[in-house]
Amino acid sequence: MTGYGTGPAGHLRAMFLPSLTVAIALCPVVIRSLRASMLNVLGAEFITTARSKGIAGKRLFLRHVLRNAVIPAITVLGINIGFLIGGTVIIENVFAIPGLGQLMINSIFQRDFTVVQGVTLVFAIMVILLNLAADVAYATLDPRVRFSR
Repeated sequence: MTGYGTGPAGHLRAMFLPSLTVAIALCPVVIRSLRASMLNVLGAEFITTARSKGIAGKRLFLRHVLRNAVIPAITVLGINIGFLIGGTVIIENVFAIPGLGQLMINSIFQRDFTVVQGVTLVFAIMVILLNLAADVAYATLDPRVRFSR
């Protein structure tokens, strides 16, 4: 199947395989980082203290363990954002999805270097904005990272 499909259900169906392809490349790295940091946090003293105070189950996991363990995973995701965007260029070409990646590849073959530079600039801005979003996520999750005067 190529393109976007027709209607909302067709769009979702057409985007399933490209999304799965991108996720297969990125998920193992992020999940491995999250697992390692969760094991590290579970062994921390503040988790033992929280358990001794009677906090258990979902509240302990969400508020104490996951909140502290997700920061290294966000770091790994932020580092891999550039690879993710570069991978979507190839995925768009393979699945014949019209987008910036396909525009870039067509412009390379047609030797239209101004369009290539423009699309590269858009990709660079996307990487910068997504890394900024990762930094904002740090500040939201960990108060020690917040900027204060």
